[in-house]
Amino acid sequence: MSRVAALLMCVKILSFVAGSIGSTNSSWEHLIRRDLLDNYDRKVRPVLRGKKSVKVQFALRIGRLVKVDNQEQLVILDTWVIQRWDNEFLTWNISDYGDVDRVHFEPREIWVPDIALFNNGDDDINLAGGPSKFVTDVAVDHTGKCSWGGPATFKVSCRMKIDLWPFDQQECQLAFGSFSYGENLLKLNLFKDQSNFATRFVESGDWEIKNITAAISSTDHGDCCPFNFSEVVYTLTMERKSLYYMFYLTIPSVLLTVLALSSFLIHVESGERIGFVTTVLLAMTVFLLVIPSFLPVTSDGLPILGVNLQVTMIIIALVLFANIFVVRVYFKEGTPPGWIERFCDFCNIKKGKRVRRINVSRPNSGSHEARGRSSVTVNGVEMMESNDKNPPLDDRIDEEPEYTWKRVAKRMDYMFLLVFLIIATVAYIVTFVSPM
Repeated sequence: MSRVAALLMCVKILSFVAGSIGSTNSSWEHLIRRDLLDNYDRKVRPVLRGKKSVKVQFALRIGRLVKVDNQEQLVILDTWVIQRWDNEFLTWNISDYGDVDRVHFEPREIWVPDIALFNNGDDDINLAGGPSKFVTDVAVDHTGKCSWGGPATFKVSCRMKIDLWPFDQQECQLAFGSFSYGENLLKLNLFKDQSNFATRFVESGDWEIKNITAAISSTDHGDCCPFNFSEVVYTLTMERKSLYYMFYLTIPSVLLTVLALSSFLIHVESGERIGFVTTVLLAMTVFLLVIPSFLPVTSDGLPILGVNLQVTMIIIALVLFANIFVVRVYFKEGTPPGWIERFCDFCNIKKGKRVRRINVSRPNSGSHEARGRSSVTVNGVEMMESNDKNPPLDDRIDEEPEYTWKRVAKRMDYMFLLVFLIIATVAYIVTFVSPM
């Protein structure tokens, strides 16, 4: 029996030694973690003296501006967040643990600051921060310095000012801070390195980030507590790239305006003027239906390009009414009143030249008297044959060509073309020059 007992003891020792080989239980990091987490309370702030505040260094690096949602007034950003603080409970002597000076912990194993985005616009996440948002491990060195960094995507609520759309420039703030610890217990500081862009920053095709500023301030969370909360505020200044909207909205709008104005060059009797302008007006209406899909539903302001498109539609509608009026005048019967002729003179519209005719009689030279007639105009003298029934030389007859409604309609075409061309030019200059 003694031999059997000794044999069983040898088997147990061999199995224990074999199990220890290649097991994490034999590593120095495992021993450090085991000793540090033994009797550790992750809810206790990492200070030996309770009244001392925890100083957390915070940095935000923007990797990509994903989207600016004008409808929901949200800005979506891919970022890299870095936080550093000292944990006085997580220290060890490296000489006692094989010179290992750094280990890693999960965020749910040790105390981590509950810093989150205050103006969170993500409906799926109530708290945009803490272990629920930052899922990477926390690196801790032997002096207790904790470094917590990792990627995070934020949806930021941001009020959009659309008065100058699509030539607008927006400012959006990202406010980070603690919801639980006042500034007497947790205080935020900025990194000395103020680089605000990640190493692999990707530019947006719709927006250009002009500037990023960071500042430390405090908030009271709606006067909820007898103390304030420390926060860090990043102000993001963005400028919209307007080439897309200029190409797909402005250029077709200008072309439709030019087509509408060219209707005054179509002859009235062709019968296509009114239908042509009506088609242009319908095409302009389609563009106005596209505009609201780019804009937030708000009555705080009107986009300047939207106003320009509305003015363009009004101009095309007035061109349609002007064409109807010209067609009606063209087919009007009778003689225009005198005030219309005076108005045309006032507008420097030339009327028909007056023709003055002078009859000239030659004396009788013999058997047959040859008579001639001359007609004197402002351009010269025209000689014509004369007969015995011609009046004497002193008789003068002033004749004027008839001033008809058709001639008035033709003059009105040129006048309307000039007036609407000036109005359209002024409208587009105000739209594209004033924002600059």
